[in-house]
Amino acid sequence: MDFLRDLFSRTLGIGTPEKVLDELSLEGVGRFLLSGKCKNVVFMVGAGISTSAGIPDFRSPGSGLYANLQKYNLPYPEAIFEIGFFKQNPEPFFALARELYPGQFKPTICHYFIKLMKEKGLLLRCYTQNIDTLERVAGLTTDDLVEAHGTFHTSHCIGTFCGEEYQLPWMKEKIFSDLIPKCDKCNSLVKPDIVFFGESLPSRFFSALKSVSC
Repeated sequence: MDFLRDLFSRTLGIGTPEKVLDELSLEGVGRFLLSGKCKNVVFMVGAGISTSAGIPDFRSPGSGLYANLQKYNLPYPEAIFEIGFFKQNPEPFFALARELYPGQFKPTICHYFIKLMKEKGLLLRCYTQNIDTLERVAGLTTDDLVEAHGTFHTSHCIGTFCGEEYQLPWMKEKIFSDLIPKCDKCNSLVKPDIVFFGESLPSRFFSALKSVSC
C-alpha cells in the first residue's frame, strides 16, 4: 500500500494531504471549527439525527418503519413508498402520514447545531435524506437545504396535465380529516413532494451541486 501511495504521489503529483484535525474526536472537530480555517461547512444527514426525536428509521429490526407496517396489509413493506402502488392505492400511505406527519415532533440538538453553523456564517449547505422537515423547523431555509428525498413542505397534483402546487397546511387538513387529498382543480391525487421509489431525485439535488465549493 505504501508503495502504491508513493507511486501515485510521484506520477500524479499527489502530495501528502494537509492535516485538518489535530485529533480525530469531537473535541478536534470543535477546535477546527473555532480555528478560523473552517468555512463552507456541508452537512450530509439521514434518519439517525431524527430518531431521538421519536421518528423511526426505516430498517432497524423491530423498531424500524418497515418492521411495523403489517396493519396496512401491504404486499411487501416497500410498497407503501412505491409510486405505482400509491397511484392505485393511496390509503396506506396517507394512514402512515397521519402517524408521522410534520409538526408532531421537535428538532433535536443535532438539527440546532446545523442551525448554529448557519448563524455563525459557516454553513454552506445541508443535504438531508429526511422528509420530516425538522431542519426547517429548526430554522433552516430552502436556500440552506437540499432535501434529497423530497419534503412534506409542499405537495403537487399528479394529474398528467395539472401539477397544481399545495402548501403544508392544505395537505395537513386533508390528512387529519381522513380524506384522500384530491386536486381542487382536476380532482386527481395530490402527493407530498417526497421521492417515492420509481421517481427521480428533485432537480435541486443536481442544480445545487454546481454551487457547492468548499
